[in-house]
Amino acid sequence: MGPVQWFLVIPALPLAAFLIMLGVTRPLELRAKRRQERVAVGAHGAGTDEAATSSSGSTSSHGHEDREVDHLPAAGADDHGGHEEHGPTPFWASVSGWIGVLAVFAAFCLSIAIFIQFLGDATLQKHGYSPQALYTWFNAGPLQYPIQFRVDTLTVVMLLVVTSVSMLVHLYSIGYMRGDPGFSRFYIELGIFTLSMLILVLAANLLVIYIGWELVGLSSYLLVGFWYQRTDPPPAALKAFVTTRFGDFGFMIGILLLFTATGTFNFLQLNTATTHVNQFYITVAMILVFCGAVGKSAQFPLHVWLPDAMEGPTPVSALIHAATMVAAGVYLVARLFPIYAAAAGPQSLMVVGFVGGFTALFAATIALVQNDIKRVLAYSTISQLGYMFVGLAVADTNTVGMFHLYTHAFFKALLFLGSGSVIHAVANQDMRKMGGLAKRMPITAITFLLATLSIVGFPGFAGFFSKDLIISTAFDYGAAGHVEGYILYGLTLFTAFLTAFYMLRLYYLTFGGRGASWLGLRGGDEQFRGEQRAHESPWTMTVPLLVLAVPAVLAGYWFCFFTFVNNGATVSFVNPLQVGNTYIGVAAGLLGILLAGLMYGTRRVVISPQWYTHVPGGAAVYTLVSRKYYLDELYAWLIRTFILGISSVFVWFDLHVIDGLVNGSASFVRGVGRITSRSETGQVQNYAAAIFGGAVIIAIALFLAVAYPLLNGK
Repeated sequence: MGPVQWFLVIPALPLAAFLIMLGVTRPLELRAKRRQERVAVGAHGAGTDEAATSSSGSTSSHGHEDREVDHLPAAGADDHGGHEEHGPTPFWASVSGWIGVLAVFAAFCLSIAIFIQFLGDATLQKHGYSPQALYTWFNAGPLQYPIQFRVDTLTVVMLLVVTSVSMLVHLYSIGYMRGDPGFSRFYIELGIFTLSMLILVLAANLLVIYIGWELVGLSSYLLVGFWYQRTDPPPAALKAFVTTRFGDFGFMIGILLLFTATGTFNFLQLNTATTHVNQFYITVAMILVFCGAVGKSAQFPLHVWLPDAMEGPTPVSALIHAATMVAAGVYLVARLFPIYAAAAGPQSLMVVGFVGGFTALFAATIALVQNDIKRVLAYSTISQLGYMFVGLAVADTNTVGMFHLYTHAFFKALLFLGSGSVIHAVANQDMRKMGGLAKRMPITAITFLLATLSIVGFPGFAGFFSKDLIISTAFDYGAAGHVEGYILYGLTLFTAFLTAFYMLRLYYLTFGGRGASWLGLRGGDEQFRGEQRAHESPWTMTVPLLVLAVPAVLAGYWFCFFTFVNNGATVSFVNPLQVGNTYIGVAAGLLGILLAGLMYGTRRVVISPQWYTHVPGGAAVYTLVSRKYYLDELYAWLIRTFILGISSVFVWFDLHVIDGLVNGSASFVRGVGRITSRSETGQVQNYAAAIFGGAVIIAIALFLAVAYPLLNGK
């Protein structure tokens, strides 16, 4: 059967790398570090007699404290990895990194081979490769719970996205995390994530996909909280983990409802079995399944975890929170699309569409006022994921939404890695302290500009073909008699304008500025507002940028994508350039670009960035949006008032009722024992008196029971 028969090797490679790093290179690194510390302590203790005397026996402990401080990032430090200040990466840590790179590179090569095989085999495109069961988890009568994997065209696309982006992120991290004390731990956790995501996309049933789903959540928790010594990452990791649990709870209930109705977890069997079940029942189940996608793909109202997840290293943001993990929710809906379209009622996809459309606009408004470069991209990701859900809701197949997932993975990974290159150079994430970096960082600036043009939907770039297709499809859905299509069209069209504005604002504030050449896009030292002199990143960071720039521009030209993902069945594709409605979306994007240029790129101030202060209520609206509509505060209040309030009631009940009964009975027994224990004196005369008293009591009782009735004539 060719390369596809070896598809299980793809997840096995990062698994093997993970085991080698965890069991071999990481212990060797720690052993070498301890040896160096002993040598350092010995050298420190071999100082002059005066130094030894003044230290008064505290020399070694002070040296240990210095080493620990060196391992801790400074309080409030920005995300800029280890880098030069930590020195070179230790040998065994570097070995761990390259093992991870090579393992994922091999997985990518095998994915390419499988993709080529699928392209040339119509049978594989139509039916996929037969499921492979590793083992049966357990049997319960006629029910079976197999751990099963399968490859079809949808899987192949996801394999390409996951392995290609993961490979480039692994390589990028060699330079970005250089010298970081947790270097090898970082690669171990990246390996866990890559393995988890591959399990998720290769799953042949809901049982396995849920296992991968939860492992991905664990990976996110570990990587967001990677710099656990700092103040912000641990709460951000916990927030991400807990918030997504709410969605996962709905997902789990939806899975159980489907299994109860059909008796199977298998995707192919579910596609047919659900058509024979009550439609309302399936509609409820699929909306609950979508709850999992809402959490994992950071859609309103469970979007609040993603911006805070930017506390993790920037490569994590590129891999997990832009290109792959957050797209898992979109993949889930796409995988179950036959059930949404054929078995469930139209209400289920409308829920998907309206949640996506509202989230796209909602997140875009927040991105307008963010000053942290990574948070702008985080809200941009939330917004673009909303586009994908709209594409799934308004199209006849899952191909429109998946096409945007496919193109978005590349240009958004490029944007995040480009932001990491900037942070690496200036040791800062605040765009107000950047500007004019284009001349000092030409590779980063050019590749970042290409990705920016792609996400705004500039004609000819990958994002144009996928995003504008969603906008025009929403319009066509409305024209077909579905009023909700026009609503989604309006939401996505206005979001396109906002996207163009905030992305060009980001670029001007970071790389260009007022008075810069190329219409303000190519700035220099005169536009720089920071403190640390910028420099271009090392080759391990710039090469992934250059590689990603290619699909960021050209990925949209794979017009056969729709037929391929649709299992080889022909899907009509109309070039957006030939559709008049497309140019409305293009005009919205160009208007956003123009507005950003007038506000941030002209030599003289044409439109002040603070124009809103002159509009009645403008300052209040700005505050509302910059505070993210106070949703974090609202959730905190709800937690304090309801969750912690209800918890306090149960605590009181536990302490005063449950414990009261248990402790009260114990106190009663102890009291009785304390009273009766007084009879145990150890003196014979007391025991004799007790026996005599007992005999007297028995005699009186017998008299009352026998003699007294006789005396009364009874």
